[in-house]
Amino acid sequence: MSAPFKRRRDGRYSVRLDPGVRAVLVALSERTVPILGPDEPVSRRLFPPAYTGEDHKRADEEYRTLVDTALVNHHRGAFTTLAETVGAEILTGDELEAWLSSIGSMRLVLGTKLDVSEEMTDPAPDDPTAPEYAVYELLGQLQYLMVEVLSAELPPEGRPGEAL
Repeated sequence: MSAPFKRRRDGRYSVRLDPGVRAVLVALSERTVPILGPDEPVSRRLFPPAYTGEDHKRADEEYRTLVDTALVNHHRGAFTTLAETVGAEILTGDELEAWLSSIGSMRLVLGTKLDVSEEMTDPAPDDPTAPEYAVYELLGQLQYLMVEVLSAELPPEGRPGEAL
């Protein structure tokens, strides 16, 4: 089986994903976009506070005023690109980065909903959250594979795990 994401000689990327995986990305994207916002509890991981604690409440409010709209626009733009290119077999670098961003966002939202933690064990097959957890794992694998193909282009001193 070939890698689902592969850099082409022309600098673009081939995408080989099962139609079912593409359908999951569309469905999850459609569920995520309406809840994108700093005031939505399930998307709070997409809008982390810059400052914490009562002493810094005003500073965080000022930060929110400056960046929340830009963050929402960034996320929406990435989701728009994913929706427009989900059926494509070839992506540009910018499109692949938008996929990476939107898949990462979907994973954070789903992880928040499932209350995923380091100490968590995989749910039993009959657990009602098992299907969503499987999607969470799928998104993690897709993220990993995209990062792998993108990081292969970095010079050796810029690759993760390399000493500078």
